[in-house]
Amino acid sequence: MLSVEEVAKHYGLRPDTVRRKIRAGDIEAIRIGRVFRLAWPDVWACEDGPMPKRSRITRYQDDLLCKKRIAGALRVSVRTVERWIDDGMPTRRVFGAVRCNPHDVTDWLKLRGVDLPVGWWT
Repeated sequence: MLSVEEVAKHYGLRPDTVRRKIRAGDIEAIRIGRVFRLAWPDVWACEDGPMPKRSRITRYQDDLLCKKRIAGALRVSVRTVERWIDDGMPTRRVFGAVRCNPHDVTDWLKLRGVDLPVGWWT
């Protein structure tokens, strides 16, 4: 089970935002005392994107990246990242915000001939 802080880090959001979404019913959580806990399937259920298949579960537990973080890590402009998204780079929408799984970005860019070091996003 994940804490609110871990889910917020995964999405690149503030913990208060995650708590607000829990209270609004936008994401399932259980309350243990005064603390919310969330399961991975409930976290993935609120993303606009496919649920990970069994073989990809661990890769979908990595923190998602915003456009600005991708641009900074790859030393390109945010506009370049937006063009990649327009060209089909996989995204996941999280409460209206665009986020990308780093493994999906890596796979997509490698298919286009961009050579990236392993773990470029860390």
